[in-house]
Amino acid sequence: MPEVSVIIPVYNGEKYIKDAINSALNQTFKDLEIVIVNDASTDNTEKVIFENFGEFINKDNIKYFKNKENKGRNISGNIGAEKASGKYLFFLDADDLWEKNHIETVLKEFIKDGSLDIVFAKPRTFIDESGKIKRISKSKIEKDLDKIIFSSKIGFPSATAFKKESFIGYNPEFKYREDIELFIRARLKGQHIKILDTDTVLIREHSSPTRMSKTNFFYQYTLILYQEYKDKIPKKYLPYFYFHISEIAFKFGDFKIAYKMLIEAIKQNPKVLLDKKNLLTFLKRAIRIDRMLTSNFTH
Repeated sequence: MPEVSVIIPVYNGEKYIKDAINSALNQTFKDLEIVIVNDASTDNTEKVIFENFGEFINKDNIKYFKNKENKGRNISGNIGAEKASGKYLFFLDADDLWEKNHIETVLKEFIKDGSLDIVFAKPRTFIDESGKIKRISKSKIEKDLDKIIFSSKIGFPSATAFKKESFIGYNPEFKYREDIELFIRARLKGQHIKILDTDTVLIREHSSPTRMSKTNFFYQYTLILYQEYKDKIPKKYLPYFYFHISEIAFKFGDFKIAYKMLIEAIKQNPKVLLDKKNLLTFLKRAIRIDRMLTSNFTH
């Protein structure tokens, strides 16, 4: 039985899936299996996988499963977790990459502290479609873990690893924002979470329609997230949760909701704007009156 299972859900990922799988195979930590869940891709994803790794599939350290219909990254991830044999679950999006020491680095934290349920390796490097570095984040990591989680400043499945026995699963109802929702739910359940500043995860930013943050569904599920957790998040952290909802609403042009959430956040805790990043977001989006006047966003 392998120590680690790497779960790679993929939908129409023919362009990047080979690199993602190699990224897992080339890890310095070798006691692992790779669980690929093809979410009913309609492109050449399956062909690419079998042409490059067919000799290892279901014979060596690669398991391959294919959904009969498209189910979404959340459910595909859960299917991968069910099929996994490892003690620890590492998720990798089919278009992202890891540095060679990623698993080894994260695994050391689980071994060092047996109480950990989730380890999140903060991504700092963002790459383009060709794999070239677009930007490197210099943002500081808050000391208050709950503030990070409840303000939705954590996510990215490719940066998240779980102890399998305490994996609560992605919510089947959240086709989008499923990573944020899982962290909030896990923390409310009292799970132990640690954030590492390793820069071992490379997040790919591209214009593909499958990149969730580019779609209106992303915003719709942000509002669902709000409705689900506005009465559950500790009062101390609600202003930061409201500010996040406001930020996304501004991004998608829904100024009515954006200002409502922003005012509520400031009313509950004026210090929410003392956060440098929050203040810059406010200046960038909230005072764009021209956009508000020309916006015809409806929901």
